[in-house]
Amino acid sequence: MQKFTRYNTKIQIPNALVWVQCIAFVVLYGFWILPEIVGFRNTALVVGALAGLYPIYQCRHYLAKKTATPLWLMVGLFFWATFHLLFLSQEYPLQLLEFHRIWEYTALGSIFALGLGISLANASMDAKLKNQRSPFWSVIYFGLCLPVLTYLLKYVLTTYGANLGLHVPDYLKIYFGSQPYYVPKTDYVAFCLPVLAISLGQIRALLITRSGLVVRDCWAIALYLAIIGATFFMFFIQDIKNGMVYAALCVLLFGALLLFGSSREKLWQNAFFGLIGIAILVAALYPHIQKNHSWSTLIADTKVAFQLDKYQQWKYAGAQGYPNNEYGEMVSITNYERAAWFKVGLELSAQTPMGYGLVEDSFKKMTKARWPEVSPNLSHSHSGWLDVILALGFPGFFCIVGALVLSIKQSKGIQDPWRSLVFWALAANLLLWITTEVSATVTFAVLIFWILWACGLTLMTNNQTNKSNAV
Repeated sequence: MQKFTRYNTKIQIPNALVWVQCIAFVVLYGFWILPEIVGFRNTALVVGALAGLYPIYQCRHYLAKKTATPLWLMVGLFFWATFHLLFLSQEYPLQLLEFHRIWEYTALGSIFALGLGISLANASMDAKLKNQRSPFWSVIYFGLCLPVLTYLLKYVLTTYGANLGLHVPDYLKIYFGSQPYYVPKTDYVAFCLPVLAISLGQIRALLITRSGLVVRDCWAIALYLAIIGATFFMFFIQDIKNGMVYAALCVLLFGALLLFGSSREKLWQNAFFGLIGIAILVAALYPHIQKNHSWSTLIADTKVAFQLDKYQQWKYAGAQGYPNNEYGEMVSITNYERAAWFKVGLELSAQTPMGYGLVEDSFKKMTKARWPEVSPNLSHSHSGWLDVILALGFPGFFCIVGALVLSIKQSKGIQDPWRSLVFWALAANLLLWITTEVSATVTFAVLIFWILWACGLTLMTNNQTNKSNAV
């Protein structure tokens, strides 16, 4: 008979409460990046946070476990942000305003995410004991897919609505500039790349763990492939270079893990699927590369950009033109500016290791202080992780990345589909924050949401189970 301790005592969380959390998540994630509907997402955020308090209280004894280390790192992040505000602030009124706008908003989402993760993990354990499937995965996956599906709906209505005689309202159209319903490209990457990665992880899990694929598995793989294709399509139409690069890296990681995680009996089968994945990747990337000449001059443009003193056009955001590269042609604006701003950000981070204090505008404030002549349009370094260092210093950066990496490591001790969700979503976030301009209110909040969600899913992990299972 199993000996129960305070760490493995069964936790009772009503299914009705879990359903409330899941529905709140669907509403929140589906509406999070859409403008002009703040009421929907704020209501979902509050409901999810309130519903999450009970599961968190029920799991209070697990906070002393080693698996709670990522959670305590995130708690440390909030303490550090508060300490920075009170004792290290360089612009206290502005930082206080951002603290109320971003940090309180992020804290609410953190409670929601942690409670949701705990509830889903507990429900998954209950389902396993009863030899049943968890009923919540389909709802959660639908919520994750909503940003992509919403984009596809907008694309169809924007492109074909007039020809079909439909009156399409403004909020269901796609915009490519600063109109009221415009959605930035960076938001599409932050919200849609993780679901592409999770879909790849689920395909791999089905191919690795099933002795033979049944009809249900084939339909599931077809659905995951459709979402992957839809995400690539969206990145191509929006011409999101960061999205295409990181989606490609996710596919390559999928192929590598599929081959190295396969048994000898399944090696040829999984190699076949891996080759299909690479073929799809090539088919998706080829027209994108053909469409963007800037890829062919990336190295040459970066060489020019790194010569900050010789070529100072990076300061003026186009007001004084741009230099030529070694081929005698004008540099690609995106290549040149992002590479130059990245190098500037590295220099500033070395000079201010404790950070400036602002999640959104630290780069702007710091460059203006060092070079008064710079354009006010220089707001970000275009590297999310570098902007985090400039904002929160290395202590804040290591709290976030440490919690993220530890959660990825602990994901091997939990069941699929939550293992795929934790590993692949966090891996996607780790990638996309390298060169994407995502240090902003919503995208920063969703990064912390992902990490706290993973903390909740892995909090009750028994590291002695599933030791042989792959990621």
